[in-house]
Amino acid sequence: MRAMSKQELADRAGVGRGTMSKWIKPFQKQFDEWGISRKAKLLPPKAVKLLSDYYCIDVD
Repeated sequence: MRAMSKQELADRAGVGRGTMSKWIKPFQKQFDEWGISRKAKLLPPKAVKLLSDYYCIDVD
């Protein structure tokens, strides 16, 4: 797993950036605990893994 931009993750999921932002909202408290800013454009590997596992996004 590697760091990935929100846009790249959205592209891999086949959704727009707005949808990706909505998908992130339920996990924002966890992201805050991990120190990931709401405005961060680059998601660290653990955030990419969380989202890709939950939303079944192929990131390999």
